[in-house]
This record gives sequence, C-alpha cells and structure tokens, in this order.
Amino acid sequence: MYSNYLKANDIGIAVNPKHVNFYNNIESGEKKYYSRLDTSAFGLRLNLDDIDGKFKNFYNVGSIPKDSQWSHTFGKDDKYRIKIANDFATRQSAYELIYRLYREKGYANPNDSRMWLSLYNLLPDTTTLVVLREDEVVGTLTVVFNSSLGLPGDKLYKEEIDVLRKTGRKPAEIISLGVADKGRRSSQDILLKLFNYVYLVSKHLKDATDFVITVNPHHAAYYHKTLLSEEWGPERAYEKLGGAPAVLLRINLEIPDRLRIPDRAVAEPHVEELWQRTLYRFFHTTEQERKILPNLEMQLDPMSKEEFYCFAMAMEKTDPWDHTGPREKSYLSGYHFKETMMGIGGAVCVPGFAGAAVA
Repeated sequence: MYSNYLKANDIGIAVNPKHVNFYNNIESGEKKYYSRLDTSAFGLRLNLDDIDGKFKNFYNVGSIPKDSQWSHTFGKDDKYRIKIANDFATRQSAYELIYRLYREKGYANPNDSRMWLSLYNLLPDTTTLVVLREDEVVGTLTVVFNSSLGLPGDKLYKEEIDVLRKTGRKPAEIISLGVADKGRRSSQDILLKLFNYVYLVSKHLKDATDFVITVNPHHAAYYHKTLLSEEWGPERAYEKLGGAPAVLLRINLEIPDRLRIPDRAVAEPHVEELWQRTLYRFFHTTEQERKILPNLEMQLDPMSKEEFYCFAMAMEKTDPWDHTGPREKSYLSGYHFKETMMGIGGAVCVPGFAGAAVA
C-alpha cells in the first residue's frame, strides 16, 4: 500500500484518545501520551511493513462476494459475457481499464491508484457494466443517475441539462466508456451490448428518460448515426480530460420503442430507414427483455462499506479528485461516508473528506 510508494518502514501519527482502538486494530505499536495546546492526544507508531498484509483483512475486502452471478454470453463462440460490476474486483478492473485507455489517449495523468473514478462512482445508484473475455474486463461503461448532486456533465453543461430537468425529464449520464479489444467487429459487438444493457438498466429499472454523454466532437457523428443522438451542448474544453474538446449529446430513451415495428411490411419508409442504420435493430426484443430484466435487477448492488472506503482512498490519487469541488465532497461525506466510518471505528475520516464535511 502506501509503504510501496513512500519507501518508509514506520509512520508516526497523533490521534484523539477516543480513536486509539481504531488504529490498534490495524497495528499495535508504541504509544506515547503527550499534550499540545491543551488538547490530549496519543502519539502512535505504525509499522508499515505489517499494514499492507493486514489491510485486506481489516477492511474485510476478502469477504466481498466473488463474481458468481448471472451474465449474458455473446459474440462468436460466446467468447464474451456482459454483467453488472457488483463486486470489488470487477469494479476495480473496470476503473483500471478506463485509466489505461485514458492514459493512452493523453486524457489522464499518471496516478498511484492506476484507476479512473470520481465521487459519482461511489453513489449507490451509479451502475457500471462490464464485458469480460474469460476473466478479463475488455469493455465497460458507467451510468450516473440524476440526484441532488447532479450529474458529472453539469460542470460544463448544467444550463443545457437543466432544460431536460425543467420539462420533467429524468436524465442519466454515460461516463467512462471504453473498449480494449481493437478488432473492429469485436469492438462493435462490445459497444452494442454495452449500449443495449445500459438502456435496459436506465429506462426499465431506473426510470430514466434520456441519456446525456460528453464526447469528443470527432466521435459525435457515430452517435448521431447509430443511436440517433442530437447535439445538446456546444463544443467546450473538458478540463477533467486534460482540456480535450467535448460536445454534449442527448439520446431520447423512447426512440428504441418507437422504432420497433411488429409488422415490417407496413413500416413507413423513413422509419424503416432509421431502423436499418441504428444499433437499435440489434437490441433485445420486448419478449427477451422480460426474461433479462429480473436477472439484471438482482445484480444491482451498491458498494459495500468496505468497497466504498477502499475506492474513496484510491480516488484521492486521481485527476477527477483534483477537479471535485467542496460541494460534491460534502454531499458524499454526509450521504454515505459518516455511516461507513462510524461502523468500523468511530468518527474517523478518509484524508480529504474531513474538511469536506464542514465545507
């Protein structure tokens, strides 16, 4: 863990006496009582060589269920399967894949966690889908649902997204979309399944009405053609991605149902033309959806307290953390983090969240 980067064997820390038991659970060490500015405190020595080995057991990461739930196979010889990331290892693999792809494109700076995630990934409704080839994550996307925290795109396009909210729409945002398989056919198959399943989760299980997605302007034409998106916000520089250009797209989630025509013989010519050039023609039929949705719903599982803590710690080493404002940090601190910390050792905060709680 931290000893790998700091190259130190011991660390000293001053804590409130009420919190000593919390640190004792990690590592018993020398304790020296002292007083400073009329505030009682304990000085502790923690052995970093031992902490790395105890970290997983203490935060119970090893008890997080393994990937043993339902998934859907597809592709030639069923070499791929798609599922919701609902365990620690799968979520971690998804965040690592996006980090690697963003590093290749120059969107992300190096960080010690080697993951790409933000506060929005930690929200209980946020859902990450993954495509696996054997046990390797080769494609992923994450969908964030509207809440009082808003959406990630609000940083650049709040006024445009508010247009949807003010008319009673329920926008959800697709973020962290990436595919590692480079073959054109494989990439298209993976993208198709990711879009199909994020549509099922968002429209049928979360009642979203629209997707918004921030993309590079060079890729906008693909979304216009295959998903019938419309440009919803002008080109702007996306600071979070190293200043890369971006445009906001909107996808109406009612479109797939409108294009489903039971009797192809009487289809209106323009509707038939739209259907043939979109990915929607490959989406599951209504009957297939009825069989898939109960399995998907059972997979929806928010992060456990242990996962939340581990990813919150890792997130502080990432670019998205640097672009996270005090309002967002405060929201998450109050929403989930206080309960998490009270459950495992008293009022102890992950570094960086302590100040956010009172921001």
